[in-house]
Amino acid sequence: MIFENIDGVSIPFDKDWNRIAISLSGGADSALLTYLLCKIASKYNPKLKIHVISHIRMWKTRPWQEFDSLRVYSYLQNKFSFLFWQRHTNFIAPDIEYGMQGPITVDEYGKKVSGDNAQIRAYSEYICYHNKIDAYYNGVTKTPNSPNFIVMDERNIEKTDENKHLEFMTHMGKVVSHPFRFVTKSWIVKQYHNLKLTELFDLTRSCEGEFKNINYKNYSPYQFVPICGECSWCKEREWAIEQNK
Repeated sequence: MIFENIDGVSIPFDKDWNRIAISLSGGADSALLTYLLCKIASKYNPKLKIHVISHIRMWKTRPWQEFDSLRVYSYLQNKFSFLFWQRHTNFIAPDIEYGMQGPITVDEYGKKVSGDNAQIRAYSEYICYHNKIDAYYNGVTKTPNSPNFIVMDERNIEKTDENKHLEFMTHMGKVVSHPFRFVTKSWIVKQYHNLKLTELFDLTRSCEGEFKNINYKNYSPYQFVPICGECSWCKEREWAIEQNK
């Protein structure tokens, strides 16, 4: 196994792997990680099969999110057409989202989680097991230390000897990697600049705002949707952009 170093972040990869999976939301973090994995695969294993896992969320109030992930997926699939691709979608009931009720249950590993977190983790395990995935990746990043951003426990930890395994571990016999676990979106935006990936960055969306005049009844796939500029995720993205000017 190799550990590809990208500006101080290590991404594990093995040229003998046949299949990897990654969660791709349509946001900047997961889009960048998928791009980097494709670049690594092109160097070590251009016959790799990539399983992309995307979740359909808030379908009534933010129906565009489904198509945000599709837009990014199509870009990457066309950019790296020599790789083999398969996309899996998972529907999440809005009622169980973290933003609706917060942590409401304890998962099978004893961790207090929201309903969407439990479903996302379980679905990823299901896909990885039934498709004989060698390694699973997730692009979650650390929340910046600022009162302007919503702080979730799993995104608010500093790296220590005790928790550094969160970047790279084995779960259910498979490699699991969260290589961005201890970097903020500022690092993410920096990589888009370094790699000259403006086109991809502009396809991604961070906004979690909702608009009274746009919903599932009148939204058309891929139509223009503004950003609210007020939600924590908009502020985090803008902060990251400012940090890189």
